[in-house]
Amino acid sequence: MRENRNEAIWIAAFFLMLCGVPLLWAIWGKNIDYENYENRMPAEKPVFSPAQIETFPAQYEAYYNDRLPWRNQLISLNSAVEYYVFRASSNSNVIKGKEGWLFYNSYADDNPMEAYKGMRLFTQEELERIADNLSHTASLLDERGTEFVLFIAPNKERIYAEQMPDYYGEPAACYRTKQLVDYLQENTDIRVVYPYEALLRAKEQYPWQLYYRLDTHWNYIGAYVGSMALAEELGVAMPALQTLDVTETEPTICDLADMIHLRRQLNSDSDYVISGYDTHHLVTDRHDLTGAYVYHCEGADERKLFMLRDSFADAMDDFVASRFNKSCMVHYSSYSHELAEEEKPDIFVYETVERRIGELLHFRME
Repeated sequence: MRENRNEAIWIAAFFLMLCGVPLLWAIWGKNIDYENYENRMPAEKPVFSPAQIETFPAQYEAYYNDRLPWRNQLISLNSAVEYYVFRASSNSNVIKGKEGWLFYNSYADDNPMEAYKGMRLFTQEELERIADNLSHTASLLDERGTEFVLFIAPNKERIYAEQMPDYYGEPAACYRTKQLVDYLQENTDIRVVYPYEALLRAKEQYPWQLYYRLDTHWNYIGAYVGSMALAEELGVAMPALQTLDVTETEPTICDLADMIHLRRQLNSDSDYVISGYDTHHLVTDRHDLTGAYVYHCEGADERKLFMLRDSFADAMDDFVASRFNKSCMVHYSSYSHELAEEEKPDIFVYETVERRIGELLHFRME
């Protein structure tokens, strides 16, 4: 009798599951969050062919997993448990710092944590190679009448070291960027802008954050400080930040919170709009995130600026472009030496975030 009753319970449960899932789909299916919060493209639906019989199952599984109903909600639930219960990050590329700060820890992106701790220092041979690459490039550009400047945006971890977990300790006094900047300044004529000290002073002087708590990038305040350092090196004037109007706004980016699927729960960061400086009637002619930003002004510096950029230039673009009558800022994924030559700039700025300075080992104009 008991066996019959247990069998009836399992049959009823199975029936409810069959009926319940479609019912849940009908009620809540329209509320499923399909937004892609990960820094990658979802897997494409594979097309079966006999030649792909061994790889097709794994490809289809990846496609299905990326489109699993309630996938984002389930991942967010797991991330919330890790974050709020175990005080940890559910993603090994994200470090949970103090007071709601998140930090980047990607081995695939030249590991900012190793840079923070002073690991993987450049060898003498590597320093010489970078110096030779840049000196050769600067010499070649000089023959074309073009100035060359290297601009390095500091990593967030070093600027806000006090928000790092205690087990990381103080930032190392000797680290790759300092190595490189010191070597270039002592052994070459390369013009280098590394606004680390300027950012630390601004952090003490101003009441605003310079970097986002929940993102890898600096915000518009930090970008303005960096832009001022670049402008000073290029001989153009920018007004002091304290003379401008700064308005607090809603946050716009939080890539680290996205990586742990907690954007909605954590997104209480601040952003800022800076106004009151002379934009010289700045006009955007083109704005392609992974392509080129092209601008023109009236009455600004007559030199034409070309910038090889990464995402840290996104917050700098208006500030820098407003100083020059013509500007072209090209993302590294779309850059070619031929493109730079076609633009015929008066100034070439190589802009990179600190964690990507290893790419300078391979950058050389011929």
